Amino acid sequence: MCKEECFGNQYRGCGHYVRLYSTGNKTDCGSPDCFHSSAHKHKTARTCHCSRIIYDDRRVLNLFQEPCDHCKEANYDRGRRR
Repeated sequence: MCKEECFGNQYRGCGHYVRLYSTGNKTDCGSPDCFHSSAHKHKTARTCHCSRIIYDDRRVLNLFQEPCDHCKEANYDRGRRR
């Protein structure tokens, strides 16, 4: 499937990747079954069931050894309910 380049932060504490921005650079997969590919076989069809997923071509700007903010909040809230 096609890919779109994006930059973000990797958090090793929880394993999450938090996307900051996309560059707009896209990589064409060349598959006839991919809706976003230039080789798509149903270019004029009204209903097409081809995959519309674009995968992230991830570039890591910062590598943190702690959990992301969302996971920190979830752990904090979980502790308050006890």
